[in-house]
Amino acid sequence: MLRREFFKVSIFAAALLTTVRIEAKTIKSTNSRNKKTTIAILGAGFAGLSAAKYLKDLNPLLDITVIEKRNSFMSCPLSNAWLGGIEGITYESLNFDYNSAIEKYNFNFLNETIIDINRDKKQIITNENILQYDYMIMALGIDYNYKKLFKRDKEKIKQAKIQAPAALKPGSESLKLKRMITNFKGGNFIITLPSSSYKCPPAPYERACMIAHYFKENDIKGKVVILDPRVKPASKAKQFIEAYNTIYKDFIEYKNLSKFKDVDFDKKVAYFKKFDEKQNKDIIEELKYEEISIIPPNKANKLYKKAGIKTYAQGWVKLKQPTFRTVSDDDIYVIGDAQGEYPYPKSGQMANSCAYIVANDLISRINNKVFDYKKNLPGNVCYSIVAPNKAISVTHSYIFDGKIIANAKTSEISKDSYDAAKIWYKGITDDMFGL
Repeated sequence: MLRREFFKVSIFAAALLTTVRIEAKTIKSTNSRNKKTTIAILGAGFAGLSAAKYLKDLNPLLDITVIEKRNSFMSCPLSNAWLGGIEGITYESLNFDYNSAIEKYNFNFLNETIIDINRDKKQIITNENILQYDYMIMALGIDYNYKKLFKRDKEKIKQAKIQAPAALKPGSESLKLKRMITNFKGGNFIITLPSSSYKCPPAPYERACMIAHYFKENDIKGKVVILDPRVKPASKAKQFIEAYNTIYKDFIEYKNLSKFKDVDFDKKVAYFKKFDEKQNKDIIEELKYEEISIIPPNKANKLYKKAGIKTYAQGWVKLKQPTFRTVSDDDIYVIGDAQGEYPYPKSGQMANSCAYIVANDLISRINNKVFDYKKNLPGNVCYSIVAPNKAISVTHSYIFDGKIIANAKTSEISKDSYDAAKIWYKGITDDMFGL
């Protein structure tokens, strides 16, 4: 197992959301628009920013350019606790400026939007520049596949995005969901889950706890209804069900084997398929709501397709086992939520862990050495806050025996896990941003 630096804790400094454009460091250029770099990193989330940090740790002189369209970073980990009003977890504590990381680790940064990728010419075309690269790390995350839910109903897709945010992406979706919670007066607050894999498996179940906590603390006559097509929660199942049945027994209704099918935004009615034992068949049921958060099927960001990177049917990227190199191009790596090759949770810690591995592989390649993936597998830890001073953790370790085999251990609901979650978060963000 590789050495990790994730749990380093230093003096806390909350970083306010920057509203100014980030100025990139000077990078090699042949004219005002054409630039060159050794390693291009697309996306500055947990995966991309961690990759830049680790590469610079391993070789401070390496020419690295990160491209990111956002001018600030908002964390998904701990955002549910902010939604639920957990003391000490604020909007400011979720947000960081990229300038801190740029200054600390000395990489180039293009605060630009990627328009196209030409693999044949090894070029990345942004709204302002054409960047030539030797190697590329794609860490672009997910897109939502609303067409899987609503076919070609563009108006309903538009309504869903605005009125029923999935909030698995940081930014305006989370702010909208926060307003939906704080303005809630009563009734049903529905959360729907897709049948296929999605970003951060425990997130919707944790979110249900946090919304219920807000209702409980503010004496709101509301109930969170979870429509889940699975038999049980996708992660930490025993512990979440325990929380639903004890801490929030009057505030959460977990409907398993309930597949979301449609919604009428005017009537505020959700429709879902449920197996009826008496009739011995699936039936469509309906449920009134006051607010709804619809999580559609997830897939890899559209830029992967634009770059001609092969994906599986659901839309996740195919990789050359046991590496993070794409099957489409040996000089392009994919880390973070978009990969579909391995049974790795789509989490912040896993993104960070895989970034460390890819950094080591790239340094080995540049030095004409061979990196052994089979002996250097990632690790994962994921925390879910379910109440004030109470959380659940799950850890994953892996071995390679012809294929990747996972071992998972889940904690009970405890204050120790809550304390560990805050330490983990501070450690990983301090490390990524050089605080």
